[in-house]
Amino acid sequence: MLESLFRIIALTRKELLAVLKDPRARMSLLVPAIVQGLVFGYAATYDLSHVPYAVLDQDNSAASRQLLAGLDGSGVFERVANLQSERDIGTYIDRRRALLVVQIEQNFERKLQQGQSAAVQVIADGRNSNTAATASSYVTAVVGAFTDRWRQDHGQPPQVLTSTDRAWYNPNLETRWNIIPGLIGTLSMLQTLMLTAMSVAREREQGTFDQLLVTPFRPYEIMAGKAVPSMLIGVVQAAGVFLVAEVWFQIPFAGSIITLFVGLTMFLLAAVGIGLLLSGVAATMQQAMLFAL
Repeated sequence: MLESLFRIIALTRKELLAVLKDPRARMSLLVPAIVQGLVFGYAATYDLSHVPYAVLDQDNSAASRQLLAGLDGSGVFERVANLQSERDIGTYIDRRRALLVVQIEQNFERKLQQGQSAAVQVIADGRNSNTAATASSYVTAVVGAFTDRWRQDHGQPPQVLTSTDRAWYNPNLETRWNIIPGLIGTLSMLQTLMLTAMSVAREREQGTFDQLLVTPFRPYEIMAGKAVPSMLIGVVQAAGVFLVAEVWFQIPFAGSIITLFVGLTMFLLAAVGIGLLLSGVAATMQQAMLFAL
């Protein structure tokens, strides 16, 4: 048993050296994972900021200004114009000067004081449907918060039925808090799968596969020696993405880091199994890479 362990360690060391001595493989180990973590963190996000919007305030009262101050101070919207008439709405939307226009009707404050329903219209540019829908939902949230404060400050009864949303583990519902932690498993799985699939194909390309078969290594020792290096590299890559999430993007980690990496190791075992299957049918490293992708 001890001799078998030593043989597995020796083959693992040989595989690690083979990967690290290859300049292309060496560059593909950690750099792409960190770069992709940064790219996904900044680009693949549905969070909005500095959304250009215009205002048509037909009431121009203290209440309407208080509502608009909530939009301006939200950090999501950036006011680009104060419109004078409804004819200006089409100009700003058509020329993409504003993603949406917030129109406040006349007698807005008076209706609020009398406990009546006051209208706030949001006109969005439907050509950018996803962003427009998200921005409109932000406006709805700001208007709802303003309505609750107004009722409380002016002694009006609260709404009979209210809904309060509270998100655990991601209180601000930031997209990167969902995407980047997912990259820890995704990128390490892809790297482990690719390296495992290329391991046997490399032996075939270099003509050393037959030599490996006549060595004292048993079949399970060869499989373990091919699998362990890929898993180690996958875990190291996952640690790199974890550091990007924790240090660069300030995404807090709650829980046991030991449990995280133990679970990650079990997850990578599945990728290793698929990689060994692909390596058995791939004749070249290029084929193995294409199969893995």
